[in-house]
This record gives sequence, structure tokens and C-alpha cells, in this order.
Amino acid sequence: MRSVLVCVSLGLLAGCATVSVVQGETTVETALTKSQSALRQTSDAYCDHLAEQGWAEADKGLAGFADLLIRGRSASQPEIPAYASDIGADSRAPVLVLAKISADSESARSGLEEVTREAREVLDKSVADASNRNDVIAYERALVRAQMAHRSFLEALDIVTARADMDVSPIKAELNAFSDSIDEARRVADDLAERYTGSYGVSS
Repeated sequence: MRSVLVCVSLGLLAGCATVSVVQGETTVETALTKSQSALRQTSDAYCDHLAEQGWAEADKGLAGFADLLIRGRSASQPEIPAYASDIGADSRAPVLVLAKISADSESARSGLEEVTREAREVLDKSVADASNRNDVIAYERALVRAQMAHRSFLEALDIVTARADMDVSPIKAELNAFSDSIDEARRVADDLAERYTGSYGVSS
């Protein structure tokens, strides 16, 4: 499930044009920022937080985001990933690096779970309050950023464990918990997309 977000100006009012691939169909919608839902606000805040912390790349716009979804990490990027370099995965004391990875993963996981709770609230609403395109797109964007953060943590863990023989089972357990939260978010994202198309909860 892929989605991209492009902000545009509409006269004197700021708005966002969104493009989403939902159930194989490309849709476009314009919505004023003042009418953002709680889910969209929480999702956007989560994405911004991950970027500010250096756990995931900042939004590079339509072209950059689409390229990231399709090809992943660019071959031109440095051998040591940005997050691993920032925390000194290849140079600092391993025990400090491992503690940092674990704490960052727990924070990113908790943030994603908060966004997922907002998404579930949308699913629990009446049909009249069904999710809109912007809800779906914002939540998908948060999910992609969470996946990027999880990959950053795994990369850093691989680097530090390559130079130190230590018990990393607690850190792996935390990363597995984060992975489980991402899997759950994927399921909720699918349900949210179905809610938007009107097929959620409809028996075949």
C-alpha cells in the first residue's frame, strides 16, 4: 500500500492535495489544513518526530517519497547509515549504543501504537463518519516512517554487534515488539482503506 502527499496553495487558503493508492485505485483529494482530523494530526506529528530524532528520513516531497517506496535506500548513500553514524554504532562503547537503540525503538514503537489507537477510533465510528482519503494517506505515511525507523535500528544493531560479543537479546526483543506493532498497523491500515471504500465489515 503506497501513498504520497503533495502540499499546494489554494488562493489565500493553504491546502494539501493527496494522492493515494487504495485498493488498486488512484484517488486525489484536496482538503484544507484547518479541517485535519485527529488521526491526520497525530500521524503528521509522529512523522515529524521520527525525522527530527534522525530515526527516519524527512519527507522529500512527491518524487522523493515515491522513489523511497519503490527502491528503498539509495545506492549513493554512505556505507554507514545516518542513524548508526549519529549514535556512533561503529565507534562508541557498545553498551551505550545498545541502550540508545533500545530506548529509541521503544519510543518509536509507543508513538506508532498511539497513532494506531487513533486509527482504530476512526474504525469504531459510525458509517456516517467513515474515514476519508486524508485519514488513509496520513496513516499510511506514518506506517512507512515507522518501517524506516525500524530498519535504522536494525542496521545500527548489526553494526555494533559485529564488533562486540554481547547479549543483545533484550534489544532484539524490543525490536521484535516494534515489528509486531508495525504488522498490526498494516492490518489497521488495510481496514482503514476498506472503511474509506465502504467495504469494511461487509461480508463477501
